[in-house]
Amino acid sequence: MYLTFLDHILEKFQEYASTTRAVILSPNSKHANPLIARLLQHPQYTSLYYPLSSEDTELTTFIDNMIRAFIDRSDMFGRYTSVANLAWRDGIAAFREAVLDAIIRDLNAMNDPHILLIIDNFDHAEHTDDIQRFLEELAARLPKHCLLVVNGRTQPRFPWISLIAQTRAIIFEDGQLINQTFQTKPPNSFAELEIYAIGPGFVYMNGEHISKWEGHLPRLLLFFAVDRGVITRDNFHRAFWQDLDEIQATNVFHVTKCRLHRAVDMELLEHHGGNYCIRPGISIYYDAFEWTQALVAARDITNPDPAKAYERLLSLYRGSFLKGHDDAWILARRQDILVGYIEAVLFVAARQIEVYKSDPLAHNAALESAYQLYLAALEEAPNHAELVLAAAELLIQPEVSRRIEAHSLLQTYLSTKKKARQAADGRIVALSKKLHDKKITW
Repeated sequence: MYLTFLDHILEKFQEYASTTRAVILSPNSKHANPLIARLLQHPQYTSLYYPLSSEDTELTTFIDNMIRAFIDRSDMFGRYTSVANLAWRDGIAAFREAVLDAIIRDLNAMNDPHILLIIDNFDHAEHTDDIQRFLEELAARLPKHCLLVVNGRTQPRFPWISLIAQTRAIIFEDGQLINQTFQTKPPNSFAELEIYAIGPGFVYMNGEHISKWEGHLPRLLLFFAVDRGVITRDNFHRAFWQDLDEIQATNVFHVTKCRLHRAVDMELLEHHGGNYCIRPGISIYYDAFEWTQALVAARDITNPDPAKAYERLLSLYRGSFLKGHDDAWILARRQDILVGYIEAVLFVAARQIEVYKSDPLAHNAALESAYQLYLAALEEAPNHAELVLAAAELLIQPEVSRRIEAHSLLQTYLSTKKKARQAADGRIVALSKKLHDKKITW
């Protein structure tokens, strides 16, 4: 009976793994270790396995131990990665980059169709920022035939909004996709914090809009802290003050933290064991977390009706993420949110077109609604190929018959690509030529 249950978990793991590059086994999982054992023995996979130990407190030690363990598992791994170790002489940043590049080269050189990189006992790296960051970057770069599997008693502090939007990571627990519990509402909360980052960005404490920040950094510090959940001072330094040395950045951080606390009139960030997080007892609502939950639900392969989740995404979108700011982490999040928004627009608009075709009389406004969705999305992502193509194809339908608008849309896209000396999407080129065909009457 238990073996049958494990078969079910493995089957679900394989289904969900096909849609991502990293699977984080939930710390609450009761069957994670048996699943790891199954994966190590599975004939479909080539498994590169490394269990962390108490020795893995520094990135260089972790990488050295991991590479040796991977080489022991496969003779085909290590040709490039072994040489990359020489880069440690150029500093930790160059070393990390060289090793990441070399790992990808080694993986691409292997002939195996399905490769698992299994990192076990992850909790040994719970307080090691460099290792957390290394695995996060590895998950973002893995080729299609590879999958990172992380198991441990604690969950990585990965930027879930970003990785989920990129379809790079999921949390898996005993056969189920876990929709990360982002919102926190303690039973005995003493304060309510509401944060709206999709758009210009607004903060409310106990229903009162916070408008006095003593500069933009305290406000952005709050957005960053909530966005990441648990962070370290080094996270802040990398996100905001890379041009400062450690002492200067630390001083700026503490000044900014004090200004943040004055703005909300309470000690908001709590320090514990090298980490900073929002003080326990504060109820948090963050629209980007709800966004991520809706995106996970929409992409869940077991969801019989993803339309509701995609429609929720559209209702949450009020403009680009923290519009008006250009810090690197904000630009990355902005792109992640935009990807999900465009995905939702394309899905909902296509569904509206289907609804119209099923009963044109009952849904006579559906085509216009779909077109307006495309136009709104093109305001956020001008000349996005999929949006341009979908909008133009809708406009040339006999029920709409607005070919001049379609032509203008396509020509704007093609002119922009030509001016930027970039290759145009072949489908758009073909449709544009079709509209110029003498057989089409205007």
